[in-house]
Amino acid sequence: MPPITAFAAAPDIEAQLSTIDAEIRPLDLQKTSEMRAKLPRGGGPVVVRGYEGVDILGRKTFAVRAATVHGVVLAVGPRDASEHATELVPALVPGASGGYEDGAFRALTDLNGDGTLDVVLRGSGGALEVHQILPTGSAQYEVEMSLVPTEVADVDEDGHLDLVGRLAVSADDPIRPAFLSVATFEAGRYRARSKAAIAFHARRADAPLRTPKDEVASMDDVTRGRRALEQAWHAIHAGLDRAATLEALQKEPVPASLRASFDAHVARIRSAPAAQR
Repeated sequence: MPPITAFAAAPDIEAQLSTIDAEIRPLDLQKTSEMRAKLPRGGGPVVVRGYEGVDILGRKTFAVRAATVHGVVLAVGPRDASEHATELVPALVPGASGGYEDGAFRALTDLNGDGTLDVVLRGSGGALEVHQILPTGSAQYEVEMSLVPTEVADVDEDGHLDLVGRLAVSADDPIRPAFLSVATFEAGRYRARSKAAIAFHARRADAPLRTPKDEVASMDDVTRGRRALEQAWHAIHAGLDRAATLEALQKEPVPASLRASFDAHVARIRSAPAAQR
């Protein structure tokens, strides 16, 4: 008797790409990027494609398809954009919202060090998702953080991608502090309360304490207020004493012109979740 493999279709990546072409053609989408790589542990070739189009209202639409020799393993967009990120990001530059360029964190590389190839997708409002590509499927990594991740960084300098969320601040706010939350890869998911993320906030909270007194004295009111607010934000996220942190903020000399903005940001800091140390 012949082996059962004799009746199975031979693995063929080009056949899977032809399947994608047939599905995409009536959707009136244009291919904007294509990346090819080899899956680890002899998993064979993988191809990821990004597409772009315009809907009947003139809005941009996106789609992503990924295929291995075993089939189409990732298919999002254009019609499910309200539920999923659907724009393929070929590469991400740390700290850059919206843009990308060659280098930095490239798609179809191991972005978090777990031994699988990953891609990043962007959704409405810039929200980022990280998906791992496997020989017979794909999976979105879970993200545990209070802010929506819209940027990336390497906060622990391990060479891997970490996620960054930025609290929205009005453009006409006179102080405009940068309130950041980070999530590093730990135990198979991205966590804002990982050891590396807490250490990041602890470093940010401690940095102003090392500023020379003469430099502090020369700061203008806006810079001094922004510095105090950001230090308190990071202190809370590092798990430092909340009461002492808020008490120190109340002692900050704030001019009347900045008082409303400062107090609004203090309220945000007061409601921020503390880290579990």
